[in-house]
Amino acid sequence: MSSTLSQRIQQRAFVSPTQETLLSLMVTQAWLSGEIVQLLSAHGITLSQYNVLRILRGSHPDTLTCSDIGERLLDRTPDVTRLLDRLTRAGLTERTRSHTDRRVVLVGITQDGLEVLSAIDPGINGFHERLSGALPPEDMQTLNALLERFRENGEHILTSQPEAADAS
Repeated sequence: MSSTLSQRIQQRAFVSPTQETLLSLMVTQAWLSGEIVQLLSAHGITLSQYNVLRILRGSHPDTLTCSDIGERLLDRTPDVTRLLDRLTRAGLTERTRSHTDRRVVLVGITQDGLEVLSAIDPGINGFHERLSGALPPEDMQTLNALLERFRENGEHILTSQPEAADAS
């Protein structure tokens, strides 16, 4: 049974439409992440690990630096190195030193990493397919455009007015 945001979080009123929107985005993100985490747990990997493997598969057969991976992560984690350590120990990624700058570590996905993603893909694709019925394609496109505009404008506002971010 569906419920409105105010019913779900048991809040009668919101301070502003912005507060309601932010809370709605947070609730939606938590719900979606929970669903994906459940799919991934059957394969023994976390959402952050999946994100890294997805990034590396996208660049395969090329490698990426740790900082490149960190910049592309959907959910920023402060310790990319530890995350990569776990994936390397599991045999899903491999690291090498750059031939031109020995201080630079290059990371690539292994065949085992590709196989794990191939095993996960049907579940993720099925999840996407089931969600495609939630809104018609044109509404999905509108939602994507609105979210992109929200992120761009929000990032611009927050970076140009640092004192406003401190007030919240």
